[in-house]
Amino acid sequence: MRFESETEPKHWRPYGAPKQSKFQRLSKKHPFLLVGLPFLTAVIGGSFILLPSQTTKYEVRDKVMKQAPIRERENKKEGKRKEFNLQEEYFKMQARGQWGDWEPKRVERPPEDEPVFDRQG
Repeated sequence: MRFESETEPKHWRPYGAPKQSKFQRLSKKHPFLLVGLPFLTAVIGGSFILLPSQTTKYEVRDKVMKQAPIRERENKKEGKRKEFNLQEEYFKMQARGQWGDWEPKRVERPPEDEPVFDRQG
């Protein structure tokens, strides 16, 4: 059993134990200042650093979206693209005879006695 005496150092460590660095000792005394504060600074600083790139990303997207109607109007003038009309497509399919020419068909299934999941394919 060991008794503390006045001659013994306050932070006694056993023989062979690694000596703590100054940072480790100070981080135990002031954990927020030496660990938490740098972490929060990195997170908040990173958000401010990334903010301009995100702003640029959204500005480019807005610019492209604003130019899209202009391009569509130009294509209509040139006759390149026709606006899609669902009702018109329905009547075209009816006129071609493609609407009612189909029959529901069952998919061929393996026999009941054949194991389905054990097959090597």
